[in-house]
Amino acid sequence: MSGSLPLELHIPVIYSQQKAIDVLGHPHKLNTVELQACFEHGAVWLETKGKPRRIYNCNEQVKKGHILHLYCNATTLTLCPYEARLIADMDHFSIWDKPSGMLSQGSKWGDHWTIQQWIQKYYFPDRQNLITHRLDRFTRGLIIVAHDDPINRHFHRMFEHHQIQKTYRAIVTGLIPPSEHIRIDNPVHGRQALTTLKVIQQDRHGNRTLVEIQPQSGRKHQIRIHLAELGFPIVNDRSYGSAPFTGDLQLQACQLAFKHPLTQQLLSYSLPKKDLLHL
Repeated sequence: MSGSLPLELHIPVIYSQQKAIDVLGHPHKLNTVELQACFEHGAVWLETKGKPRRIYNCNEQVKKGHILHLYCNATTLTLCPYEARLIADMDHFSIWDKPSGMLSQGSKWGDHWTIQQWIQKYYFPDRQNLITHRLDRFTRGLIIVAHDDPINRHFHRMFEHHQIQKTYRAIVTGLIPPSEHIRIDNPVHGRQALTTLKVIQQDRHGNRTLVEIQPQSGRKHQIRIHLAELGFPIVNDRSYGSAPFTGDLQLQACQLAFKHPLTQQLLSYSLPKKDLLHL
């Protein structure tokens, strides 16, 4: 690997009819293979009229007045080590099991570790693959991918209007007393949020509880924040829990239920029992 990382380049284009790779390759900061990887992995941005967008084709023609941005770190040059699993293919959309560590959304450093790009590269290269909602990087489980713009917009509206029921499992530190339901309605990031949960199983020796959770609103990190505020942080939650941390975040999206956007048929998808988070 040439040069030192992380590396950021912001280069104005001063001549028209050049290839993007030629602009970024002089003076040489990366070797040709590394530079091409930056393009392929979504780490090169072309800014026109103040609006940047990712470009993947290293031979794209750029013009005077454009600005090229390149962001490269060790992750940029590393292939995604994770594999998603197809649960159901409904033509207009599909349901996937996202592993812990795979991203739902890219960053300036690239988007090749996202489930969207992984599906595009390895599974459905001839389809649009659009993320309808997000799971935190270290949350595993079910996620919906749309395969055309109208369906994607429809799913966004369904999530906005809470028309999709999401069920999670989590292992938390501490012993939550068994009860029918626990309701947490503390605000998250200053906005109203509601989470309900029930106890599935206790591990008294390990001081842990397996719970099933249904968020009734969709605030960022809502489940993690609510459980931590309750005094039972999710095991290995490095943001809201406490050490020691010994592995992956123990949070899993295990079930989705909603009406088909076109037919209105009630659909329900669950992870196989053998794959469910358990004590």
